[in-house]
Amino acid sequence: MVASHVVIWGLAGLWVMLQIAKRFQAKRPLVRLHLPQILGLSVVLSLAVSISTSAAPALTAFKVYQILVSLLFTQIFVERFGMQASLKAMLWGNALLCIVIAICAFLAPDMVWSPTELNPDPARVSGDLIAPTGVVSVLAIILLLTSVRGIWKVIPLSLFALFLSLLAISLMRAAYVAVFVFFALVVWRRPNIKPLRRFAYCLGAFLLMLYACNRLPSVSHYRSPETISTLSDRFGLWRHLTTITLSQSPWFGLGYYSASRIHGPEYNPFLGTAHSMFFEVLSGGGLVSFALFLALCVTLSTYTVRLLYLSRDRFSFAYAALFIACLLLGFTGETIDSGPLAISFWCSAAVLPRLHKWSLGTHPRLQGVALHAPP
Repeated sequence: MVASHVVIWGLAGLWVMLQIAKRFQAKRPLVRLHLPQILGLSVVLSLAVSISTSAAPALTAFKVYQILVSLLFTQIFVERFGMQASLKAMLWGNALLCIVIAICAFLAPDMVWSPTELNPDPARVSGDLIAPTGVVSVLAIILLLTSVRGIWKVIPLSLFALFLSLLAISLMRAAYVAVFVFFALVVWRRPNIKPLRRFAYCLGAFLLMLYACNRLPSVSHYRSPETISTLSDRFGLWRHLTTITLSQSPWFGLGYYSASRIHGPEYNPFLGTAHSMFFEVLSGGGLVSFALFLALCVTLSTYTVRLLYLSRDRFSFAYAALFIACLLLGFTGETIDSGPLAISFWCSAAVLPRLHKWSLGTHPRLQGVALHAPP
């Protein structure tokens, strides 16, 4: 498993270096840097400093390398192939993971099923050994409904049914919140995606009917309601990690990714990680990295809010909704170094500044550049 990760990320790094070398030879800009990319590279640099304080420097170095590759890979991919191709690539990537999880749920249940607080037997499809089921299903739903025009055809409907089923049996409450916010945004902003609007209205009416008939399933039958107020003890974990970081190495942290794996089990052996992209950065990279990462998220959030108010086109809504989902899911579990959420986060960081300029009318040729590969 470790060797395969090293090989895959090594190949990704080589692809990035090859693209940069081609641009250098052609005397083109190596990477088009907007404010999010500058802040992202600053986060990478500050996290790299934490390698010297890490108890597992090799692990921290590899994770920082993954962040750098994810940032540059998505940026170059968007510049080369356009934002439409980026949406489709992320859709099929998440769809493939969902299909693999569904197959393993029947053929290799030990890989994806896990117990809950109320049931020691396997009761939810978490997908831990493949990908977080709740995360990939939410991302797949958003990408499917915003990028596929013929949503009422057999294949898109079948995929949506699969994604929704996996979301339901993942029992991931943060994923439920994220998909609810997505459909609420559809109803509120009414983007220029008629099939999506109709789909949201039909789904809302169906859920209201289930609620009126008292047939709407309750998550409390499967997950302990007492854990909601503490986010499954995450508040205590975050307080513990913050206290240790500020007392031992406040400015540059205790080593990205490794700090939470060492000090997290001290508080709760069943948690083991920071369970938040924000507190992962804070505990591993200290106040400097946390401030830069917070500035990055605030900048992208500003772009997102302005896009939702200024534009109703398909791509503006798709990337705005995708980034909001990344924030909601990342706040309580995922990281920015690798995985479906990390790719979605950095892809949003690459596209949102372009869409923002487009919406303000300050970049008249941006539409053609964004939709297709640049010349």
